[in-house]
Amino acid sequence: MNATKSGKYINFLPEHPHVIVSQKDHSILDVALREGIEINHTCGGNGTCGTCLVHVVEGLEKLGPRNEIEEEMAQDRGFKAHERLACQNEPVDGLSVEIKNDLTE
Repeated sequence: MNATKSGKYINFLPEHPHVIVSQKDHSILDVALREGIEINHTCGGNGTCGTCLVHVVEGLEKLGPRNEIEEEMAQDRGFKAHERLACQNEPVDGLSVEIKNDLTE
């Protein structure tokens, strides 16, 4: 079973600190779903619905720039710099995010 562990951990604050990332997890959304962490995702991880929005609390500088899909959504919806789509970002070690399931602020 150790072969599937990556040695990376991310934090889903406040309830799920230190969640280990599997080598099969290609996105933050993958990690959340595998661990049973509730996160909205109505488009199946394609980046077209914007419902898997997370607030990056720590580690924003570790994430790459927004890809074309995420950038279009961010511009359309007015995302702040720390607001990212879980389906469009790789789970990097030491990342801490808060899930934003309620899009009404």
